[in-house]
Amino acid sequence: MSETTGVLQPRLLDMSGEFKKPMKIAIYVSSWPLGSEASGVVTYAHEIVSSLREIGHEVYILTPNATEKHNHTIDLNDVRSSRFGRLRNLFLAKFTSVPLASLEHASRIALAVRQLVRTKGVEVFEIEESFGWAYQLCRMGIVPTIIRLHGPYFLTGQFGDAQIQSPINNQRAQLEGRAIAAAHYVTSSSPSVLADVEQYYKINLTNRAIIPLPIGASNASDLWNVDKCDRNKMLYVGRFDSSKGGDLIVKVFAELADNNPDLTLTFVGPDSGIQTDEGPLYFEEFVSRNFDASLRQRIDYRGQMKHAELMALRTQHYFTVIATQYETMGYMLLEAMSLGCPIVSTAVGPIPEIIENGRSGLLAPSQDLPALVDACQRLLSDSDLAAHLGNQARLDCRERYSSAAVARQTVAAYQDAMSAFRKENTR
Repeated sequence: MSETTGVLQPRLLDMSGEFKKPMKIAIYVSSWPLGSEASGVVTYAHEIVSSLREIGHEVYILTPNATEKHNHTIDLNDVRSSRFGRLRNLFLAKFTSVPLASLEHASRIALAVRQLVRTKGVEVFEIEESFGWAYQLCRMGIVPTIIRLHGPYFLTGQFGDAQIQSPINNQRAQLEGRAIAAAHYVTSSSPSVLADVEQYYKINLTNRAIIPLPIGASNASDLWNVDKCDRNKMLYVGRFDSSKGGDLIVKVFAELADNNPDLTLTFVGPDSGIQTDEGPLYFEEFVSRNFDASLRQRIDYRGQMKHAELMALRTQHYFTVIATQYETMGYMLLEAMSLGCPIVSTAVGPIPEIIENGRSGLLAPSQDLPALVDACQRLLSDSDLAAHLGNQARLDCRERYSSAAVARQTVAAYQDAMSAFRKENTR
């Protein structure tokens, strides 16, 4: 279905072969379309929305950052609260210390969803857990609301943030927990993340599902090939900050550079800086302070790239290295896996659920510089191993994370959420 026309298949087949009515779905995403910001959540939304539309469902996008506007994209900046709503938010901001901007954003989300339910017949709404924005809508009981766990702040916020203990960050974790507990349904791509959420917030989520991240299949002509890539190029994709391990990657490369004089590093991602007591330390200054100038000449720093350009770049490199301290979104892995690229990664969060060490990639402990260097050197010294790992990663990705299969699982979760919502409202 094209976003501009909204053309739908008239009816759908379920798994039993019976015809079913297409669903009307709304999904919140921080930016739209794909490529407007470097975010795994945006990549997820692109994949799942495309697949849902392909099988006939009608999907509306709610976003505060629409770089392209279509019939099925609702720009939240165009949504205005009532005078009563604004006064209510001012009161709450004063007496609860929740930032006014966050309260206003939550109100715009709720208003937009209510309008879609009334005018378009939207039946279900999916949103991330961020800042607890979904809580207001969950309490209103307008529509089944699914929270998709993309990165609860109590898990991700502790890495690379010098202000993690500040009241506003502690409050963010609390607000997210309140929204998760109020949701009609919760989904996660990772069993470990879901378990961590239940343990941290001391809640038992009865309406929940584990649904993998979706990724479309790559064309055979686009796949990584050991004979066509440059064996002297390693690739890093991620922010330059300590959470994603951008600083560690440069240190890994510096160690490898001594024994591999032709090796180069391509660094792709926005420069968020390393947080220090004096403020952020950005890429150029970090490298100049810590390494010889000759090392900088062997680093190709690209900054943020368009998605299509990045995917084309991946197969030109011998291997991809990931050094994140924690990860709930796995697209830095899945995009490389889908192309059959060899991978070295830290074994954090759900990454070991995706990559099996020695079978589909090489894993190392978080922040373990020698272990990461050793794993990278293994690949540099053994092209047969690199080819085997890359091929197995591609096969695993195709089997476990195909967009069509994930879309069917997502629809099943939406239907479960709708059933739970109806039962709750008939009590």
